[in-house]
Amino acid sequence: MEYILGVDGGGSKTTVQIADIKGKIVAEVVSGASSYKSVGISKAIENLNMAVFSAINNLKTHDDVRFISSCFGFAGNDAEEDSKTYKEIVFNNKLGRYLDPERTIICNDTRIGIELGGKNNNKIIVIAGTGSNCLGINEDGDQIRASGWDYILADEGSGYAVGLKALKAVMRAYDGRGKKTLLSETILKELNLKKVLDLVRWAYNEPFSKVRIGALAKTVSVTAQMGDRISMDILVKEAEEAAVSVITVADKLGFKNKNFDLIFTGSLFKCEEHFKNVLMRRVKESFPKVNFMPRIKNPVEGAIKLAVEKLKDS
Repeated sequence: MEYILGVDGGGSKTTVQIADIKGKIVAEVVSGASSYKSVGISKAIENLNMAVFSAINNLKTHDDVRFISSCFGFAGNDAEEDSKTYKEIVFNNKLGRYLDPERTIICNDTRIGIELGGKNNNKIIVIAGTGSNCLGINEDGDQIRASGWDYILADEGSGYAVGLKALKAVMRAYDGRGKKTLLSETILKELNLKKVLDLVRWAYNEPFSKVRIGALAKTVSVTAQMGDRISMDILVKEAEEAAVSVITVADKLGFKNKNFDLIFTGSLFKCEEHFKNVLMRRVKESFPKVNFMPRIKNPVEGAIKLAVEKLKDS
């Protein structure tokens, strides 16, 4: 049977939706990360296949399934080499035979998220999940992005950046180089560690995973709500970094005196007081006509939308 496939391949999880040819969702599955920069190529393929084939198995009829149009939005799909790698991941030996190469879109996850914005032709999406990214499109079709160059070059405003700063704050407090913080207790409890120095082995344990560091952002949000000043400062500074990306993109797209939608996606935006509201205030100061959209909870729906449009255009 013929279906449409949509994939949101993030740094911490992969969400897959299967739709009928009219775009109605008939199956959805979530698995581990399929961003190869987070888990490596082999694990990315494994997690992607697990999600897609689990979704196929959830169909009422899963015999002779083929995807006549599909869209894959991956975190970290930034440069030409990334596109080549993700093409290899998508068209792996197991999954590739279910896809139509002429009707398969492989793009950055910002591209699928921005499709779920409002009807305004001027819009920006800012991602603050395990990783960060910012992409804008104006009414002329110009596209500008900022940040999102992964954890070494530029990942400000991300869960990873928050988690890393939290770990460093714990070590600063331990040494006496920094102020005491509730994070010294909450992070050890979260990681089931007995003492601060156990963090050394945990942090440098192979293989490196920005996903587990990014997951600590949730703990930082909790301690910020408990009144921990260090946690508040970490979140506020990263929110300001995310705001800088939005302002940079908006400037380049000529949004100074124009209405535009700002779309939020990513778990950090669940922390409203110390992250989302900070970013909103900062952007509003520079762009008073900005329209803040509700947080997108399921960006994979944008992948389905793009795949449906691809089918109509072909």
